[in-house]
Amino acid sequence: MLTNSNSKQQKRDWLAITCALIAVGIWGWWMCATRVAAKQDVAPIDVALLRYSVPALLLLPVWLATWRKLTRAPLWALIAMLGWGAPFVWLVTASLENTNVIYLATIVPCTMPLFAVAAEKLFFGQQPSRAQLIGFSLILFSAFLIMLNALFGGGISFYNLALMLLAAAGWSSYVVSFRHTGLNAAEGAAWVCVASTVSILFIKLITGDQLLALNTEQLIFNAIAQGFLSGFVAVLLYTIAIGRLGSAQAASFGVLVPALASFFAWVWLKEMPSAYNLIALLFGTAGVAVVNGVVFKSRPGSLTK
Repeated sequence: MLTNSNSKQQKRDWLAITCALIAVGIWGWWMCATRVAAKQDVAPIDVALLRYSVPALLLLPVWLATWRKLTRAPLWALIAMLGWGAPFVWLVTASLENTNVIYLATIVPCTMPLFAVAAEKLFFGQQPSRAQLIGFSLILFSAFLIMLNALFGGGISFYNLALMLLAAAGWSSYVVSFRHTGLNAAEGAAWVCVASTVSILFIKLITGDQLLALNTEQLIFNAIAQGFLSGFVAVLLYTIAIGRLGSAQAASFGVLVPALASFFAWVWLKEMPSAYNLIALLFGTAGVAVVNGVVFKSRPGSLTK
């Protein structure tokens, strides 16, 4: 009986691992899909609308059923969590108009843990572990390399770099505040989609902009890539992974996002990374691995728990 139980547990673990791998694979590919939209001059606000409106409809049963749960969350947490959906996608799309994906893959996923732990330290007094400090050093060195590249005109401007850093800092506010709302991953994502969709529609109503200024091909591609795959499928798969593995182990798979995004950009978009880019990516990814406890176990009470 014990052997059968362990066998079933192992099968459940493999299912969770598969779900996590597919989810982070989609999110890595999503960066490339967003680069395609940016190169086709699709407005960032339209990319954001498709990214959030599609899953808002598909996750309708989730957010309708959790209204009371939402109202019990602290107001500050709701504002911080719900306010960084649409701006995040807008900043990412705008930053990719003239910049290769590997820069985004190095800056945003790698610096988000740094901003998140800094926020926990600043607002909640949570002390980072020694391992996390090592990870931060690696991430900062990676960001420093990208800044040097920008200084010497190496394919990224300081403006685009600033957009990426702002996107990372903003999304870290979602990560930190989400933990205080009492929502699970799917519920949090569903409500961010609703709030973002409503805010974008309100902006378009006030400004009088066309609802979606896209041709049919752009509309179909972005609805599938942004809304269905990234906003719906990946979220559900990641929620399954969290439920089976726990949040810490599921989060560790995020280490793969920078490398996967760069790989897809190379294969699909023919964006050949330089040795300099790869070194920066390596240091950033290593830093995230350390911060998330993939390399060293974090002490109790650390952010990776």
